[in-house]
Amino acid sequence: MPRVAVLAFVLVLSATTAGCGAPGGAGPGGAGPLPGTPGGTRTAPGTASAAASQIPPGRQIAEGGGGPVSYTFREEWRHALATAETWRVGAYLVIAVGQMVNDDGVPNSWRLTFADKAAPDAVLLVDIDPWGKVTGQEVVVGAAATGLVGGSTKPIPYTVIDSDQAVTVGKKTLGATYNLAKTKDPLIALNHDRKDGSGPYWSYILFYESTAEYVTARIDALTGQVASGP
Repeated sequence: MPRVAVLAFVLVLSATTAGCGAPGGAGPGGAGPLPGTPGGTRTAPGTASAAASQIPPGRQIAEGGGGPVSYTFREEWRHALATAETWRVGAYLVIAVGQMVNDDGVPNSWRLTFADKAAPDAVLLVDIDPWGKVTGQEVVVGAAATGLVGGSTKPIPYTVIDSDQAVTVGKKTLGATYNLAKTKDPLIALNHDRKDGSGPYWSYILFYESTAEYVTARIDALTGQVASGP
């Protein structure tokens, strides 16, 4: 499935599906200051991005006991932020999507979407590989940019849980209902809800072969709790 198509699918799914398994508390959606968030508020994204050092370190995973080192999401975010800041001062992360994610929370590639204001005239798409190398970038402008992000224009807080924790929670949640041996194409996405702005949420998504449908665990990205749908 092409990356843009996957991104569109994930965003629509995250806006319409409830979390699978026993729900925990839904992610907080209220206004007011949120420590560790670019811009300092949930309702009005800021115009000045913070340094990458404010993002907690991710995990470094050595492949094959001495091979290349891959990274979990937060470390990838640190690398991609430098690219976003060369595009526009004040750029901040609004969406992240990873395809074919493994149990360590490392996909075969990430696509990170950056904006610089609540009603963006353009967004920057940054592709980054598991080893921290930016492999591509694209600026999307006008109505196409608005369509890509929808209502997901709030900055992702620096304090979100990392992708490895989100995958662990997601697998446990879906495994309580589905036979994971009959699933494939694991995806992971991070964004605020496109309908009501709540979140941010991690969505762990699997294709369930027995029923030929995608199943989702929705996780509060700040607490790690399984979240109910909107």
